[in-house]
Amino acid sequence: MGGAGDTGWTGIAELELATDRAAVAAFAAALGAPAGLVPATYAFTVFSHPKVLAMLAELAAERAAALVHQAQDFVFHAPLQMDRRYTVAVDWKRHEERADRLTLRGRVRGETEGTFLQEFRAEIVLFENRERAP
Repeated sequence: MGGAGDTGWTGIAELELATDRAAVAAFAAALGAPAGLVPATYAFTVFSHPKVLAMLAELAAERAAALVHQAQDFVFHAPLQMDRRYTVAVDWKRHEERADRLTLRGRVRGETEGTFLQEFRAEIVLFENRERAP
């Protein structure tokens, strides 16, 4: 994920991901995951940030479409630590072969320039209802 030739991405925002103990515990409890660790998928929560949601709403409105989360994938290079602040680069791109598809991507930055602790994507379908109401 994110190799050479991986072009066409449009930045949305550099967002902060906080792994505060109480928020992580609530997320873990909702998943039924063990307490005391940052669940592997916790960083995915940045996709619910208002900046991300506003961009998705704008893209959906352009096509009078509903957003449908089709798939997701994750690459874990290192676990996240409790009670830390991370920067997550969030961007998106359209699919050249399918105008009704887009990919949303998040990358949790490591402490070394150009390194990522986690990378994750959500594949989104812009579903257009083509039936007309009577």
